[in-house]
Amino acid sequence: MSVEQHCKQAETFWMQDGPDQDVILSTRIRLARNLKQLAFPGHQTVEDTAKLLDKMTDLLPMLSEKTQSNWQMIRLQELTADQQRILIDKHLMSPMLAEKAESTALLLREDEAVSIMVNEEDHLRLQVLLSGLQLEQAWKLANEIDDVLEAQLEIAFSNEFGYITACPTNAGTGLRASVMVHLPALVISKKIGSFITGINQLGMVVRGFYGEGTEAIGHIFQISNQISLGQSEEEILANLQAIIKQVVEEERKTRRQLFTQIPLQLRDRIGRTLGILSNAWLLNGKEAVQKLSDLRLGVELDLLEHLTYQELNGLMVQLQPAWLNQASEENLSADQRAVQRAAVMRSLLTQTRMKQIEEKEE
Repeated sequence: MSVEQHCKQAETFWMQDGPDQDVILSTRIRLARNLKQLAFPGHQTVEDTAKLLDKMTDLLPMLSEKTQSNWQMIRLQELTADQQRILIDKHLMSPMLAEKAESTALLLREDEAVSIMVNEEDHLRLQVLLSGLQLEQAWKLANEIDDVLEAQLEIAFSNEFGYITACPTNAGTGLRASVMVHLPALVISKKIGSFITGINQLGMVVRGFYGEGTEAIGHIFQISNQISLGQSEEEILANLQAIIKQVVEEERKTRRQLFTQIPLQLRDRIGRTLGILSNAWLLNGKEAVQKLSDLRLGVELDLLEHLTYQELNGLMVQLQPAWLNQASEENLSADQRAVQRAAVMRSLLTQTRMKQIEEKEE
């Protein structure tokens, strides 16, 4: 698949149906690795940058052979700004990688389940992204590919501190495991503040939609481990798994409580959202994300017909400025994007209907 094809396909691997998808959107495993005898990306010379990119280019055929998958290397400086942003919106790479486009690259497996960011904060950041709650499966895949890389590269490692990383918070295992969750009931019931505090006290961190330094939009949060040193990978994953199970249970319980206490208000909220989006001709980005959360809640409560999680996940890309620009083949103004965004939403919701109360009670 060419770079252009990757950027013209909104849906990606993690957007498929997955375990616990009524609360969990995706699971990500990220491993930070650095090469011996090369300066960290923040201190590299032009020669260091070229040497690392050459190493990864040479590694591609072997990586494809060992993993029995097709891989390609994408130089960020060869992409348009919209193409870079689409890859970010699909969560295949970080905003930081695009900011350093002249010296960075992305190794991407054809199905987009696995990517390796080259020269971001660390020399290599290996990422596995799966749908729903699949921490064990994601870790197994990441570990297998990490073994392939370590067999071919001299990775910086200390017997005392583990993997050497640019930021000390990533030292040790170099593992950052995260789960993207949709928590509308905890937000609506105003429990989210105390809930986040409790999660932080358990050694986890709650971030926004695009990770560190970003806000939680559309009631979507990322929960990840805060410590990578002093614990094994298995311990980190077991702790996160236990906490996520509690998050899922609490969100589901709160949804049931809300639907018992204020059923008509919830139906009204979701019905109004469906009515607005089915008939809107102007839709700004912030409103679209907020309304998208209501539609997802409607699917989660089994109140909407003919609308799937996969379609909703795809909209998280299709409603973004970069996608709208690409689809229109021009650099749209904010007003023009509002028109196109509304059209995308109207088109998707043509068949979507609220279920009747009698159907729900049966």
